[in-house]
Amino acid sequence: MESEHQDYKGHHIELRTRDVDELRALGVERKPELELLIDDKPVRYGQLPDGSYALHEYAYDWSDNLMDLAKRFIDYRDKTNKIRREAAPNGEK
Repeated sequence: MESEHQDYKGHHIELRTRDVDELRALGVERKPELELLIDDKPVRYGQLPDGSYALHEYAYDWSDNLMDLAKRFIDYRDKTNKIRREAAPNGEK
């Protein structure tokens, strides 16, 4: 699978295949997995028995499309950050 990337609401989302040599160095002998990065930071995820994906930091939602799930996670983070800013005294961050 080739790398896939998109920009979404000012965030860069990238799905890329982990380096096979890196997997071998870790002692893993299996097909390469996808690595999810948002703004160049790795985001941990898992796959449920039905094949859908769930993010470790956002287990409230799951999807069979990792890119769509990453977009929903960005929306969730943006919303929670906005709520925190509004709830902080004097609009502190």
